Amino acid sequence: MPFLIPISSISLLFERFDIVLSGYGGVHLIFDSNSFYFLLTNISCSIIVSYFLYQNGNEHVYFFFSLLHTILNLLFISNDLFNIYVILETSTLLITLLILSSEKFEQKITAIKYIFASSLAMSFYLIGIGMHYYSTGSFDISNVDGLSGYLMKFSLLAKGGFFLFGLWLPEVHSNSEPEISAMLSSVYTQSVLFPLLRIGLDDLFLFGILAFFYGVFFAIISKDFKKVLAYSSMSQLGIMILNPLFTPVYVLYHGISKSILFLSTRYVKRDLSEKREVPVFLFLALLISLLSISGFSFTALGYVKSKLFVENFKYFKYIVSFLSAVYAGKVLKLRVVFSKRHILLFLFSIFLIYPYFNVISSLFVVLGLIFGYFLRIYFDFSITTESILTFMVFSISFFTLLGGRLW
Repeated sequence: MPFLIPISSISLLFERFDIVLSGYGGVHLIFDSNSFYFLLTNISCSIIVSYFLYQNGNEHVYFFFSLLHTILNLLFISNDLFNIYVILETSTLLITLLILSSEKFEQKITAIKYIFASSLAMSFYLIGIGMHYYSTGSFDISNVDGLSGYLMKFSLLAKGGFFLFGLWLPEVHSNSEPEISAMLSSVYTQSVLFPLLRIGLDDLFLFGILAFFYGVFFAIISKDFKKVLAYSSMSQLGIMILNPLFTPVYVLYHGISKSILFLSTRYVKRDLSEKREVPVFLFLALLISLLSISGFSFTALGYVKSKLFVENFKYFKYIVSFLSAVYAGKVLKLRVVFSKRHILLFLFSIFLIYPYFNVISSLFVVLGLIFGYFLRIYFDFSITTESILTFMVFSISFFTLLGGRLW
């Protein structure tokens, strides 16, 4: 059973260590507070996803799924640049194999797109490591700066599917199995935030704002349910880099929300322009997850968003809540039927509830839901592999040479 491996990883949460393997300059492993939240995210989301893998009889992916979970655990305790590179490249291969687990032709094309984009991003990252090692003689992640630092940062953003760097993200999500998409969005794409936190996010604030607006715009106009969720992930990743202090907690609750939402795409029609109906417990799971992402009261992400924005930018959270609720309103345009099915997804969504209340944020969420419910904009579009790679190369090169001065 695939969920036995994630359950066995729970013991890691009680560890604390700071060790260097193979002497000076070797593999450096640290377990700190950031490691705790990322490991907890990996464990929680892997348990949720693995249950549905088991339920749907996907035995042929158990090995790769369990190996991916273990590899990501190792990433979240790593503290040297080259070890992080090796782990991320290994995870790329495992994700590709998981995408290829289906016999559909579209998913084979998707796997090719993904491995091209991911390998290109990590090639830039490796060049950054070489530049850093040449100037410092070390793979230590704590003193990364200069041109090599920006090259590694923007390469990791491309790897995680940020903004123009990561146009591969919607294409991969829309053509992958729901369980694979759930693991991608909840853990894998967010995993790049861990080395970014180690390197430093302080100069990426404005970039996070742009990434949010880019993702939320395409989420609002998209016709495909899975692409809405993919662009939503883009926008939420932008929010996560705005305040590094709250990034690990945000990663946890966003991961659980996206696990539930992507898993639900197996049971809901993906075309938002069609009439759709869902069982009541599935609707409640969707509602709680989308309200949490929007920042509604009584949700964990609502509370985190209330603390995330600094005092001189505190009103931006209302814009975030309204725009996030607009695409949530489009998704929730559903006819509810009474049935006992999917009660487990609803039980998982209860973990997103938190005793927090904010009248103004909740009002903006309600207004966004109403606006999105009556919105009649539906676009279906895809991006070619050539465009994905071109935008990635241009974005990484341009922003690296710019030296991050605009951010």
